[in-house]
Amino acid sequence: MDYSSFGLKDRIAIVTGASQGIGRAIALGLAQAGAHLVLAKHPVGNMDAIEKVRAEIEALGRQVIIVPTDVSQPTQLTALMEAAKEKFGAIHILVNNAGWTGTTLALEVTEEEYDKTMAASLKSVFFACQAAARIMIPQGGGRIINIGSNFGEIGFKKRSVYAAAKAGVHHLARALSLEWAHDGVVVNVVAPCITETESRRNILERPGYKEWATTEMLPRGRWNQPEDLVGAVLFLASDMADMVVGHVLMVDGGWTIH
Repeated sequence: MDYSSFGLKDRIAIVTGASQGIGRAIALGLAQAGAHLVLAKHPVGNMDAIEKVRAEIEALGRQVIIVPTDVSQPTQLTALMEAAKEKFGAIHILVNNAGWTGTTLALEVTEEEYDKTMAASLKSVFFACQAAARIMIPQGGGRIINIGSNFGEIGFKKRSVYAAAKAGVHHLARALSLEWAHDGVVVNVVAPCITETESRRNILERPGYKEWATTEMLPRGRWNQPEDLVGAVLFLASDMADMVVGHVLMVDGGWTIH
């Protein structure tokens, strides 16, 4: 895909949760648009997938580093931003993609599950934005794109805590932009519906689920693919979106227009 028209050549972009699914697609899209990448990967677990993403980005002629990061830990997020600045001298784009959700009925959600969801899906976003803004504001600005969810706008069974976290992510973009836009740091959200990734396969393969969702809930008649998010992220990261401030851009096949 030719994304050169977005004008992101030699921009420095950080993507969290970049080893697979939406994060991988966004990282590769940014590289195809000309950006150099900093990939954040949880320090626990197999590194093979993120190394493959690194190789794909380098094959495009871009520079890339991997920074092991537990996004639920603010000190590690600060270290991530500092590593990016030390390597490249600046941070122009931050994409907060990493997150986690349980699939538990509200009456059965434990405190542990609640805390894990909020830490991975909301706390991490706030402190990543804060750490990035501390570098972006002195350098004259930057673009932050947080990955939200259509569940941040509508209700859905077994997603009560996740929906609350994503609603927080959506409103956080407005609140942070109100504080930082005058200094050139703009925060926006791209909000997908359920996207066909490895981590969602167990949901999509439930009997009748795909047919119900694609015929009744999605006017476009199909699930999101990870690549469907790329254009929205690149637009919000580009100078073309200079006056798009604190916005939630739905990329959900029309789910939320019901």
